[in-house]
Amino acid sequence: MNVWGYWKCPYCGETVRADHKDCPKCGTSIPNDVRFFMDTSKPIEYVDKEQENNEANWLCSYCRTQNPAQAEVCESCGAKKSDALGSYQPDPEPITPKPKPERRQKQRPKKDYIHRQNSSALKLLFGLILFAALGIFALNWYQKPVDREGEVISFGWQQEIGVEEYNTYRENGWNVPSGGTVVSSNREVRSYKQVLDHYETKTKRVAKQVKDGYDVKYKDMGNGQYKEVKTPRYKTVYENKTYKEPVYRKEPVYDTKYYYDIDKWKETDVLRTSADDHEPKWAETDLPEKVDSPKYGDKRQGSRRGKYWVIIKDDKGNEQKLERSLDEWKDLKEGDKVKYQTHRNSDDPL
Repeated sequence: MNVWGYWKCPYCGETVRADHKDCPKCGTSIPNDVRFFMDTSKPIEYVDKEQENNEANWLCSYCRTQNPAQAEVCESCGAKKSDALGSYQPDPEPITPKPKPERRQKQRPKKDYIHRQNSSALKLLFGLILFAALGIFALNWYQKPVDREGEVISFGWQQEIGVEEYNTYRENGWNVPSGGTVVSSNREVRSYKQVLDHYETKTKRVAKQVKDGYDVKYKDMGNGQYKEVKTPRYKTVYENKTYKEPVYRKEPVYDTKYYYDIDKWKETDVLRTSADDHEPKWAETDLPEKVDSPKYGDKRQGSRRGKYWVIIKDDKGNEQKLERSLDEWKDLKEGDKVKYQTHRNSDDPL
């Protein structure tokens, strides 16, 4: 829909509706270079449907009179429209009606308060985010390992030889390995699975957009009329919404568990040696490393394993124990510098 704009009388200053060509107060005619405007202090006056016009006026090249788009010759001097200087240039942006001064004054304190409140909330949020980021950075920095150095002052080691015995052993499992003889079996719980039991009705707050009226702007049509442009305005409201949440129960999954006897080698003892020096030795034993045709009760040597460490003196004069691989340990000697890692708040090696 179109509404009427206005022009201001250059003689008496009267505000005149655009469809009046003469000032009703002093009789002055509408000027050739008239600029139309919206007067928001007056009630909105709608253009009758048959009078609506969305085409801009054109400017006569001789007398600069504004003429309706439908006119083929100038209403003032008769010049042709084809010689026109151009069309009336409307305002580049739609006009938004301003509220009455007293209403604006009433609303300003509320807007200022909301603005200050929102600004304070944003500052608080930014401060919390910055504080959390600095906290995470400080924690990572504090926990990050640091390199330290110490001097080797002594050595230590411990070595073990496993002792394996060949015999019949009772074992169990969900499958029977090759060579096993089943003694018994039983249905037992092997695992659990989640099974839907029921639904619970719960409530949550959800946001939705609802229409909250219209924002109205007026577009200058370049002929004294303005097109009313309405844009829906929305607001966020919250409502409680119910939903069904599934509840699961743990249901046992049964399977057959086997109890079986099996003839095999199994570690039953350890031969251990250790010392605080740099010369590791394995325990002396007459057990064979391999038995081709074992009988019940036969024994043999099993796996060999060891731990090797150095005692160092750190830069504070404290002694620290560092484990190293055998090859690295062998290459070290007293007085060597060894690097190791600790936390910033500790001298103990990681």
